[in-house]
Amino acid sequence: MTATTERTSSATNRLNTVRKRAALTPRKEPYWHSIRRGAFVGLYVGASKKEWTARAIGPDGKYHATKLGSLDSMDYDEAATKALAFADLPARVERPNYLVGDAIDDYVADARTRNGEKSAKGIEQRLTLHVPQELRKKRLADLRTHHLKKWRDGLVRASDDPEDVRRSRDGANRILAILKAALNLAFRNGYAMSDGEWRRVPAFKGVDSGRALFLEPEEVQALLDAAQGGFRDLLEAGLLPGARYGELIALNRKDFDATAGTLFLSGKTGPRTSHLSSKAVEFFKRMAKGKLPEAPLLMRDDGQRWEKSHQHRRLKATIQAANAKGEGQGAKVPVETVFYSLRHYHISRALIAGLPVQFIAENCGTSTRMIEKFYGKFTSQDRQKMIDRVAL
Repeated sequence: MTATTERTSSATNRLNTVRKRAALTPRKEPYWHSIRRGAFVGLYVGASKKEWTARAIGPDGKYHATKLGSLDSMDYDEAATKALAFADLPARVERPNYLVGDAIDDYVADARTRNGEKSAKGIEQRLTLHVPQELRKKRLADLRTHHLKKWRDGLVRASDDPEDVRRSRDGANRILAILKAALNLAFRNGYAMSDGEWRRVPAFKGVDSGRALFLEPEEVQALLDAAQGGFRDLLEAGLLPGARYGELIALNRKDFDATAGTLFLSGKTGPRTSHLSSKAVEFFKRMAKGKLPEAPLLMRDDGQRWEKSHQHRRLKATIQAANAKGEGQGAKVPVETVFYSLRHYHISRALIAGLPVQFIAENCGTSTRMIEKFYGKFTSQDRQKMIDRVAL
């Protein structure tokens, strides 16, 4: 039976009730209704018989049709279910052992064709790092929602720092989106029976932006006053260049150039040279004094390098000490303050001081888009100051 496209609105279903089917007049071609992109259930109405049929686009890009049975033998829902099964049949026949890893490889190849080598390499590296072999070796036919949810949840770091958890959930969303794109390509290519298993895996909500906490100068001073020893140095180092915690603890003595007034930093956005204020230069001179080139620039009180997550408990204790000390007389440090708040403070003060957004972005290892997104109220203040300077 040759199938032709029924030129009616896809929102109109002329087949799903007895009354609608009774109104159909005999003709050579079936009446079609779309049940999914590329899949249709149809009813052939002849002079002496009425018969359910199905058609679907196959891996070859062409439509294929089959008879499902007489109208008397099944209702609309059963016919639609069988039509979906027929649409999925080419996927089963085409590559029955198609794996998640195959989907990833095909997606990387597709990205290379569409967007170039750099894009493909980035996708390949991220999926190689975050998608384990256990998941890669699973057939798409056997892939289930609970497999993907378990994998997604495993991307979230266990931490007592809510901001660290938020950032890891945000990162998990990005990796999930890439893997879903690879699986969707496999589905479009006819290698998956359905995209329903991964469509039911949602991204984490409300994690694509950090908390809107901006410290005031008196709060920052109260925090510094309550800190001691090497931890106070670490906090001040977080304030002065606006660097990330991971960038600071990786610094060696050789990364500080007192003559040029710069720090060589390396982190999530790659290596960069950060230009320092005079105050920051004097601070890092003190940190560098008497140290060998390969020695940590910032040290704990025991002379060892700071490591990942060493700051969390110390910061909480320092906040408690600052608030106990200032009870009834000074500024209270917000209890939700995290180390990243120091970077927020640096960038917000730089904006209020009128430094160009592009310079701040380059110096802090971020983008102008991110600064405008998270620090809009400060750029607005700065713009008002510039307008106020205009004599009208």
